[in-house]
Amino acid sequence: MRTMVAPLLLALAAAGALVGEAQPQTPPASSTTTAFPSGVDVVNVDVVVLDRQGNPVEGLTQADFTVREDGRSQAISAFEAVDFSESPATAPAGRQRISTNTAAPVRGDRSFVIVFDDANISSYAAPRARKAIIDFLDRGLRAGDQVMIAPTSGGPWWAGRMPEDHDTLVSFVNQLQGAWRPDTTAARIWDHEAIAIANGRNRQLEAEVARRYFENNLIPEAYPQDRELAAEINVSPGVAMIRSKAQQVYREAVTRLRATLDTLARVSTSMAQLRGRKTLLLVSEGFIMDTSQDEFRELIQAARNASAAVYFVDVRSPTGSVGQPGMAGAGAESGRAVEEQDTTTALAFATLDGEGSRSVALDTGGTVIEGTNLAQGMAKVAQTRAYYLLGYTSGNPSRDGKFRKIQVSVARPDVIVRARRGYYAASSERRPPRPDELDPGVRAGLDSIAGRTGIPLRLTSYVFGPQPEGKRQVLLAAEADIAPLHLAAHDGRYSARLDSYVVVYALAAGKPERQETRLDLAVPAAAFGEVERSGVPIRREFNLAPGRYQARLLVKDQQTGLMGSVRHEFEVAPIQKLQVTTPILTDAFQAAEAGQRRPIPVAHRTFAPGATIACAFSILGTAPDPTRGGPRVSLSYRLRRADGGGDMMASPARVLTAGPQGQVTPVIFLKVPDAEGVYEVDLTIHDEVATTTLEVAEPFTAVRP
Repeated sequence: MRTMVAPLLLALAAAGALVGEAQPQTPPASSTTTAFPSGVDVVNVDVVVLDRQGNPVEGLTQADFTVREDGRSQAISAFEAVDFSESPATAPAGRQRISTNTAAPVRGDRSFVIVFDDANISSYAAPRARKAIIDFLDRGLRAGDQVMIAPTSGGPWWAGRMPEDHDTLVSFVNQLQGAWRPDTTAARIWDHEAIAIANGRNRQLEAEVARRYFENNLIPEAYPQDRELAAEINVSPGVAMIRSKAQQVYREAVTRLRATLDTLARVSTSMAQLRGRKTLLLVSEGFIMDTSQDEFRELIQAARNASAAVYFVDVRSPTGSVGQPGMAGAGAESGRAVEEQDTTTALAFATLDGEGSRSVALDTGGTVIEGTNLAQGMAKVAQTRAYYLLGYTSGNPSRDGKFRKIQVSVARPDVIVRARRGYYAASSERRPPRPDELDPGVRAGLDSIAGRTGIPLRLTSYVFGPQPEGKRQVLLAAEADIAPLHLAAHDGRYSARLDSYVVVYALAAGKPERQETRLDLAVPAAAFGEVERSGVPIRREFNLAPGRYQARLLVKDQQTGLMGSVRHEFEVAPIQKLQVTTPILTDAFQAAEAGQRRPIPVAHRTFAPGATIACAFSILGTAPDPTRGGPRVSLSYRLRRADGGGDMMASPARVLTAGPQGQVTPVIFLKVPDAEGVYEVDLTIHDEVATTTLEVAEPFTAVRP
């Protein structure tokens, strides 16, 4: 019931003193593009050098490398030898109540994006794909590794850090399914055949399909072998049916192909700002090579800018799907069995249908992982502890958009060199953005596994009371650092215009919740110091079903194009037992009637010594008193040092008075101790009717400004 939490949410109106009325709208597209650290005119090449046993070769210098572009030697202008074996990665602290994008880089940071290509994974291969990923999460990663899993046919992208997010990542993987429904009948036309037939490029393939159709009684006649009868082919009803089917198969293949390439390009772009080792694993049954699709070029260009290699994890069975239950060649569900000569050549057909995915892996400097133990192959890629980053400025200044081949060689005998095979040059032609398309920089910031740091942000969540349809009210509260913003002084106020984007993903499958809002910031001179200390408040409200969620917030300064983004994970619990809403621990207040002060939700837990703070919450799931009808609960609390140093204050248990509609919403006012340190507000709630007790600890830090 909404009135149950109204006393907590009324305080949100205080934001109006600092931020003008936020009117939901779609911010206009900006011309600002993602700024890559090395600049798009510098070609970055990520090089792994292995010995014949597959171990990384360390200790190489710039002089050991030679780079050629289209056969011409290039001057290496940047060189870095990256070695993660010097010291183990340091695992960060566990999940925090407040998420930020200002955490210092972790030594040995590694980022892994696993693209689950459900657009090109069938129900037959999906279990093998899930097992490979879960085995990789179990044994192929180390503490501190960042992981994001992105399906290609829509739905949420889920990110986490090992090991604290291992179980949630596994839960996310277990619900992924294959969306591809391949034709399992004798009428199947393979994707590579469909391209050739639909585009009229290969009449021999058309004849082969006609032969299969005739031998399986799908058409009444085969291709005529007599040349004098060849003219009849164009009027044969069987040939017309084949060409129509080929057009359909081709359209479906291109739709799947674009979904996969678009996702890979998005992921690559989002990885451009990451530091440390970056690995992109494409888990798929593969896709066709169709050079007429611009998405291939866009992917290679995005991978080049991010210096990201794509590793194709082929989840088809090592023996192929031919002959497996429900697949073409099995015969049981297809009527007449497929001819033996077609069963034996189907493996070659499957390889041709995966030619595009293999090409993407090789063109970006990755490899193909296949065989019986996929997780082992994935782990071997992850265990690469040393690599080299080369940079050069191309001697060819033309902005012609053409593909340029890269060849890297090392002046050492018996080594294997892995580097991307080339890139597409920049082009003067620009594709105009679609009306519903996000600015590329904004999309990359929202997609990023680690967030953008241009504008420091804090983000937290408050889960309040029940809403219709079994949902609960959720408030996302954020604070943006005012220091990097472009503030203009006018009439005693400092103003700026900010665009904010919020996306909320559910761990369970479902459509993401999105909000895009323009904030017109107007800070009075008298309040500037307070905003400088605590940040610009940003708050968004959602009604969400019980479950686990990830929220991503991006804030963009319209004047400078500067952006910051942060990810926050939270739980919405069902109201089934005694519990409290997320406590609002705050030093911000709004004046109310009769001299009262209403607490305002904030996105920080750091307060000045001696400051007055409040702890406000609602108590839910209480048992009704059979004599009075309403709840009967008591509350005691204490303020103590988090290290067990003793209580600073304590309050005995007292019975709480319920509101007119049965709500119990206590507000506790406390003074922050004078000594700096970490403290806790410990709450003990006792349901006098159900005789159940709930204990809650709310930590905070006292730090002098």
